[in-house]
Amino acid sequence: MALDNEAAIKSAKLTASILSDLNSACKLHPAQIEIGKAIFVDGKKLIVAESGRKFGKSELVCYVLFRYAMMNPGSFNYYVAPFQNMISDIIWKNNRLPGFLPDALSKKYILSINNTEMRIMFKNGSFIKCLGSDNYNASRGYSATGVAVYDEGKDVNPQFHNAFEPNLAITDAPLLVVGTPAYDDDNLFTKLGERAKSMKSGAYFNFPSHVNPHISAEYLARKELELTERGEYDIFQVEYLAKRVKIGGKYIFPMLKKSMVKPHGEILEHITRNRKDYDFYTGYDPGSVKCFAVGMFAIHRFDRHIIALDEIYATKLGENSVRQIVPVSLFKANELNSNVDDWMDCYDHAAAWFASEVAYEYPDYPHALFPCEKDLKNKEAKLSLIKDILLNGLMTFSDRVVHGYLEMDNYKLDDNGKLIKINDHWIDLFRYVLNLAGYSTIEGARPVDFTERFKVGTPQQDRQREQRETGYGDIDDYLFGD
Repeated sequence: MALDNEAAIKSAKLTASILSDLNSACKLHPAQIEIGKAIFVDGKKLIVAESGRKFGKSELVCYVLFRYAMMNPGSFNYYVAPFQNMISDIIWKNNRLPGFLPDALSKKYILSINNTEMRIMFKNGSFIKCLGSDNYNASRGYSATGVAVYDEGKDVNPQFHNAFEPNLAITDAPLLVVGTPAYDDDNLFTKLGERAKSMKSGAYFNFPSHVNPHISAEYLARKELELTERGEYDIFQVEYLAKRVKIGGKYIFPMLKKSMVKPHGEILEHITRNRKDYDFYTGYDPGSVKCFAVGMFAIHRFDRHIIALDEIYATKLGENSVRQIVPVSLFKANELNSNVDDWMDCYDHAAAWFASEVAYEYPDYPHALFPCEKDLKNKEAKLSLIKDILLNGLMTFSDRVVHGYLEMDNYKLDDNGKLIKINDHWIDLFRYVLNLAGYSTIEGARPVDFTERFKVGTPQQDRQREQRETGYGDIDDYLFGD
């Protein structure tokens, strides 16, 4: 009996020492403590926590993994991200997991850290190993005798879970699933949340971002206003309020305003007066069946303000051939700026037939012509850039750009949150032009005042404009560069 009491006292001291060390490394806020209590005090086996961004889930995940590994000698603990190549950025390369303990405590508890395998070995025989759910075929062979954590739960591959979950049965190990909510009832994260609610051994939590006392209320207010102005309040609800809201059925460019449209005469007068301040582009979206769209643009060299100058929108069969479209395009471009060397033109790189026909029909095509991609794999980023351009007043439309404006005004998602690929020809060619112009950020950009002869900028910019206007453009280019 004395030996048993002595062992119990020794175990209690060890536990107290570990908890004291952990608390010195990480101080959880009250909402995080609630989740930790469900695991370590209440003994729950399926713990699902839907939370807003900046809730502190990464710190919580690290705490849970380290506490379980340190308190349970010889335990095999797993951190699971949706994809193997995400682990480095989410929790490893930034040192959140491997550097969770300060140096003194790391030397006390950790045996080794393998950056290649992303594995932490403890002196008590436990380890923490990072996995990607995309490698679901290998997940059947793991022995999960400690805690398992699914991070970004809505993106975890269900096939991984189906193969991995039986591994938890060896010691009835707990599973913690965390992340921002999924709006889809068929999503694994949603299903696990509903299961946790109904299980006696389950615990379900839902915490918005603002429960984290360390996050700025002003930041959240700015974020709410920003996303509301972008027509994305539903994203704010999901990402920051942790609500299961369906993202979809909304317009992409609600910030588009009629005040952005100016009479073509006013646009032409401004362009003529300040031609050397602009780069000129024509974008082609060739189509021989539904629509052949063309757009002309001017982008300010210094302020990065964009002017949609003119368009062609041919939808009738027989009116949308290269032989009919190109002459009209060149005529419109010449009307806007007769200096052919100022123009750079682009087209959908997938429409190689267009370039071939132009070369055949117009061997002396006067503008530089480039194939250009439209960010098929990163379309959302380009659309987000266009939103920023509009929100910051960095785009003006000539009243001749009727179809282009209407396309943007009516562009929206369907009920499943997917872009409706109808009548987006002008939007596509606009993306070609942005790519050709290397326009990837609005940093340093500012609206152009159409009433000013010279926009006040840096002394170098002002001198450059003035010299160009007075006829010393070539010397100016040589001295200052474009």
